[in-house]
Amino acid sequence: MKALIKLGLSIILTMTLTNFCSAEGPKIQFDRLSHDYGKVFSGKTVSDEFGFRNDGDRILKIEDLTASCGCTKAVEGNKEIPPHGSGKIMVKFDTTGMRAGRKQKTIYVKTNDQVSPVVKLTLYAEVVKELNVEPHSLHTKVLSFMDPIVFPLNIEDTTTKEYKILAASAVEGEAQVSLDPSTVILEPKSVSHLNLLLKLKPEPNRSFYAGKIRLRTNHPNEPEIEIPFLVRLENSK
Repeated sequence: MKALIKLGLSIILTMTLTNFCSAEGPKIQFDRLSHDYGKVFSGKTVSDEFGFRNDGDRILKIEDLTASCGCTKAVEGNKEIPPHGSGKIMVKFDTTGMRAGRKQKTIYVKTNDQVSPVVKLTLYAEVVKELNVEPHSLHTKVLSFMDPIVFPLNIEDTTTKEYKILAASAVEGEAQVSLDPSTVILEPKSVSHLNLLLKLKPEPNRSFYAGKIRLRTNHPNEPEIEIPFLVRLENSK
């Protein structure tokens, strides 16, 4: 019986020592794992920082940062944090080109913490657009790039103020773009209709044109609206 008791105590002691040893090493601990920016106007970039500390007894190493989007991320200061030291992960949330609505982005922090080698940080934002364009993208097929190309657009002004579409241009410069009418008045709380006229320069062996059209407005928070376009030849795949 005494031998069994001694064996049991030995096993318990061994397990306790094993658990104690496994708790050693670097240990990353964030102040928080998410941040909500609330309402953000489309096209704006907002930033924040995630503070963390090393609760372990060995040096904590930030080995890699990856994101689910083009979020800018960086470690402020040294990437090697001593025991009981602290650091910051700097992040930026770029809303350029995003549609209106609730958005979620994630950043993954990889370290030499053996217990939690990868920590996920989550960013939220409610992207607000006061000038909404339909359709969101433009595409068509033509028999020849010499043919005139007309894209009808609807633009909704959700505010109580009047705004204007002042001009249109191609971002990549592969097309000449004009408005019909040349200046569009966006009435408050209403939908306005206009046509985008594209003139393409034919090139030998070319089967499609792709790019973005930029609408310039006098809206203080949405001075530009970008719309992707694609024009293909009718017989192309």
